[in-house]
Amino acid sequence: MNTSIKERIEAIGQLDRLLADNLADAIWVLDANTLMYEYITPSIHKISGYQSDELIGTSALDRLTTESLKAATDMWRRVQSEYQRGIRTMRAMELELVHKNGNTYWVEIRAKFFEEPDAPMKLIGLTRDITARKRAEQEQADLNIRLATALAEKEHLLKEMKILKALLPICSGCRRIRDDHGKWWPLEIYVKEHTNSSFSHTICPDCKDVLYPEMQ
Repeated sequence: MNTSIKERIEAIGQLDRLLADNLADAIWVLDANTLMYEYITPSIHKISGYQSDELIGTSALDRLTTESLKAATDMWRRVQSEYQRGIRTMRAMELELVHKNGNTYWVEIRAKFFEEPDAPMKLIGLTRDITARKRAEQEQADLNIRLATALAEKEHLLKEMKILKALLPICSGCRRIRDDHGKWWPLEIYVKEHTNSSFSHTICPDCKDVLYPEMQ
């Protein structure tokens, strides 16, 4: 009898090592009433930094970020309501959690209810690490924002260039510009009012030689 128990324990240990070494995702069982882990494969360590025995008896909601906790709570209420109406479909969602090292990571959760006669209802599910994918999506979103900003700036510059390149009525004496309403504007003020450009005054080499010959 003792040998049989020992062999079973060794077999369970070998299975755990096999799951830890070869399973990329984590499979788990929760108490459907408390959402406490009753079982989770050792492969969770690669995803979360926690050993499986550290998570047994803890809530699946404990390590969620604030936003993901709200999303998971809302989803859980909907799932319970659907279950009471006879809907038994598997549900999936993406959540952000806090790793044991303090960083955050993203997972995809897939779960469904499991019932046995004369036994508390369970949730059986799978956790998959999607951190790399989420980072790539965020980088793409940031790139799209930068691209949209650059295009908007380009469009704005093109409008300014069209204004500056247009044939403007300009006085050959005082260099003021006449607008469409017949008003005459000093050149600097006109450009400032009709574009986002402004003047910074300096002096060109030719004028320097004429006006300030003593300057080297």
